[in-house]
Amino acid sequence: MDVGWTSAVVSLLSALVAVASVVVTMVEGRRARRNTEFLGHRDHWWQRWSWVVERALSDDERGRDAAALMTHALMTRAWVTSDDAWVHDALDERETRKARKRGDGEEQTDDDLRRT
Repeated sequence: MDVGWTSAVVSLLSALVAVASVVVTMVEGRRARRNTEFLGHRDHWWQRWSWVVERALSDDERGRDAAALMTHALMTRAWVTSDDAWVHDALDERETRKARKRGDGEEQTDDDLRRT
């Protein structure tokens, strides 16, 4: 092969590698930015979730009502994980059980909403 052709092929390959490096850097930068943004949202979400859990488990009825509203809002966010959904379901079940309790301490077994 001629030296001129070899130089041209090497130059072309070098240019392709440089372009590929730029593309990879841009893709990684976008991914890192999205991940950082997600983590920032997730951190704020977790602070709000902690507030909700504290209120949901309190003896203050108004606090529990506020927590119920905020829980619904938080569970609609994209950064909710399966663990978060599990905690939400556990809290919901706990509140449902408490709501079914009668004054004498027995738990009501039938659900008024299911009656036909």
